[in-house]
Amino acid sequence: EDMLADPTVSEIMVNRRDLIFVEKNGRLTKSDATFTSNQQLLTIIERIVTPLGRRIDEKIPYVDARLKDGSRVNAVISPLSLDGPCLTIRKFAKIPITFKDYISFGTLTEPMIDFLRICIENKLNVIISGGTGSGKTTLLNVLSGCIPATERMITVEDAAELQLKQEHVIRLETRPANMEGGGAITIRDLVRNTLRMRPDRIVVGECRGGEALDMLSAMNTGHDGSLTTVHSNSP
Repeated sequence: EDMLADPTVSEIMVNRRDLIFVEKNGRLTKSDATFTSNQQLLTIIERIVTPLGRRIDEKIPYVDARLKDGSRVNAVISPLSLDGPCLTIRKFAKIPITFKDYISFGTLTEPMIDFLRICIENKLNVIISGGTGSGKTTLLNVLSGCIPATERMITVEDAAELQLKQEHVIRLETRPANMEGGGAITIRDLVRNTLRMRPDRIVVGECRGGEALDMLSAMNTGHDGSLTTVHSNSP
């Protein structure tokens, strides 16, 4: 809880009950904190995911969920995790990054920002590519702020992380399988459904499966100005 409350901590990684790492101010450090047993760690994981309508047990030994503040939680337990329960929490930035921050970080220049803003305003399709933790969703968030408030936006995400300030927004989130193993709603299902919802813009948090084909179809059938991210080593 101290780590969750610390604004300088951006990620908490419990490799096993007695080995915890944190990312603090962009640097990875080992924490002195430990859990007394695997059972205590498992109880904590269950306490986190159960109120979110998710479950974790031998039948479904991993879970990906979102806390109320938007932080992302991933947990893996035995038999998949060999050294006991494993927990990863990517914390949600309380103060969203802006274009001004990118300039102060030295990440972007004014002309680059003007170019990106013109791309969004003129409804060019934009795909943000990069590795894990490289800031794809953060950039997607900032770019989506350039979409005119008069346009109808539909966002599709596995775990809702986007913070759109416009009013005309519909947010959709996937659903995992139920206890019987059915009822899962995937990104692909939701992307297909958005096409029937008269979107001006479709914003997909991450394309990493069959939904890539649906995203390309949308971009090539009149849904210009769509935005998404993909994992890659380089542009």
